[in-house]
Amino acid sequence: MDKVKRIKELTQQLNQYRDSYYNNSLSEISDQEYDDLFDELKNLEDKTNIVMTNSPTHTVGYEVKSKLEKVKHSHPMLSLDKTKSMDDLIKFSNGRECILSLKMDGLTILNTYNSGCLYQSETRGNGEEGEIVTHNAKVFSNLPLNIPFNNKFEIEGEAIITQSDFEKINTNGEYKNCRNLASGSVRQLDNNITKKRHVKFIAWKIPFELTTYSLGFELAEKWGFEVVPYVRYNSLTDNIEEKIEELKIIARDKSYPIDGLVITYDNIEYGKSLGKTGHHPKHSLAYKFYDEEVTSTLKDIEWSMGKTGELTPVAIFNEVELEGTTVSRASLHNISICKDLQLGIGDEITVYKANQIIPQIRDNLTKSNSFNIPNICPICSGSTKIVKENGTEVLICTNPDCKGKLLGKLSHFVSKNAINIDGLSEQRLQKFINLGWLNSFRDIYYLSDHKEEIYKLDGFGKKLVGKLLENIEKSRNTTLDRFIYGLCIPLIGRTASKVIAKEFNNQAEEFYDIWYHGYDFTKLDDFGDAMNNSMKAFIREHYRWIAELIGEFNFREAENNGNVKQVLEGQLFVITGSLKFYKNREELVTTIERNGGKVSGSVSAKTSYLINNDVASTSGKNKKAHDLGIPIISEGEFVQMITS
Repeated sequence: MDKVKRIKELTQQLNQYRDSYYNNSLSEISDQEYDDLFDELKNLEDKTNIVMTNSPTHTVGYEVKSKLEKVKHSHPMLSLDKTKSMDDLIKFSNGRECILSLKMDGLTILNTYNSGCLYQSETRGNGEEGEIVTHNAKVFSNLPLNIPFNNKFEIEGEAIITQSDFEKINTNGEYKNCRNLASGSVRQLDNNITKKRHVKFIAWKIPFELTTYSLGFELAEKWGFEVVPYVRYNSLTDNIEEKIEELKIIARDKSYPIDGLVITYDNIEYGKSLGKTGHHPKHSLAYKFYDEEVTSTLKDIEWSMGKTGELTPVAIFNEVELEGTTVSRASLHNISICKDLQLGIGDEITVYKANQIIPQIRDNLTKSNSFNIPNICPICSGSTKIVKENGTEVLICTNPDCKGKLLGKLSHFVSKNAINIDGLSEQRLQKFINLGWLNSFRDIYYLSDHKEEIYKLDGFGKKLVGKLLENIEKSRNTTLDRFIYGLCIPLIGRTASKVIAKEFNNQAEEFYDIWYHGYDFTKLDDFGDAMNNSMKAFIREHYRWIAELIGEFNFREAENNGNVKQVLEGQLFVITGSLKFYKNREELVTTIERNGGKVSGSVSAKTSYLINNDVASTSGKNKKAHDLGIPIISEGEFVQMITS
């Protein structure tokens, strides 16, 4: 039997026997049998000079540090360039032999050995300077304390906590994910905590004088290290999708937390010859399954007003590079999210782009919880209050005349999916509100009364004003669903508006009359009590101006589907993840609806299909779909559904 494999096997066995004896008062084997195995392990360790950190022959005592010391790395620990395109992996190989390995989702660690013994372990930090965590590395469950090499030896890798261990530790939902728990565990001052959490070290780089990357992995395994799973790949002979799937299966079997793959030229000299930028070496490329995530510092929280008068918190943070662009702000959506994140100015936060587009806050690493929710509206200085909507806390301004509410409603009303008035931007709406020309939706159609005054404003020439007023007049020809959607009725979105318009055959006056007299909207598909109550409350409060506004429009027939076959009739879809075939989410929604289907924002028992190009994703929607037995299909499979 392989000596290193036997060392690991004996280490695991003896620890299990010892745990049963001391913690459960059970003797699984006799003392003589235990001693024989112990001696066998000791002899193998002496012969190979390989000792694991959890070896019963070298049990490490618990150690508590007062603080983590800083250390400058012996070499820059650079990030990797990133992609989400398989085509980029094919282009990267370009007929050259490559190593394709799992990208572990944990905390990067550099371990240094001197005279065969673990000398120092340090975190990546900012790439130039990290923190010394040797006391914790010595209790990792799989890291060699001793290796058969007497000169200085460095090895880089990832400190991880497996998915299965994470689930055992996180029974009360205290921790966000494996990565955060691993990071927090490695940076503990008390290494007793680290040991209990079963942190592992997975090696993925051996900065050693070798000819190929794969030889480095073979050497590391020979000396007792657990090496990142990898496969060989050459674009001329191999199928990239098959290789990726092969690695994903290994990750699932080993319960490894991963967030992508890494492709590296196997020939080390060739990789070095390509050089590097200030940010990344050119010998490797990271292929991300999930959204890129970076750390920043929260500078402030600003508030914007939505169409319903809801004040939305917006996080302002130090600029970071994310998915190829610079970002410095992200919506926090509501008070509940602010509270869950326990935010405070100066906190260290993690930022990502949802679907590679919208900046979001993933987590707050500091959790100072020092930010106070404002009791004064930042727009009109009126009073604010926190209300609960569908289990979520939101902040609203109680002043009915708040100009912020009006701007939000008008912006929504003229937007592309509502009345669609091109050229009437938020900035222009704000200007007209400030001048007192806009106090309602209907006022938009009388802006022509101020034509001569608009000419005199900065940035408004006669041609521009003429085009703007022409677009306003064109918008009088609309459909009932656009009109309903533009009214900003709480809980009534585009899909619900289309259902209502279809029910009333686009007859606006008939719809208004029946609405006014208390129509029961729960008769319609997917309309519950909350939506029904919202419709009734809205007409009670606003019936006068709605009737006047209807008079400004000519309602045409809704766009029909012509000869488009209604192949999705009766089917409900949910969309998640990034898209490849369709330009954006809106285009896919339109296609589904044109083919007779419906779209929802959340997975439920009524969902027919979840569309997600990453069918192996561990997202909440994927998990719920799996739990409910709902099929998860890719865009390609969806296209086949509507074209076959």
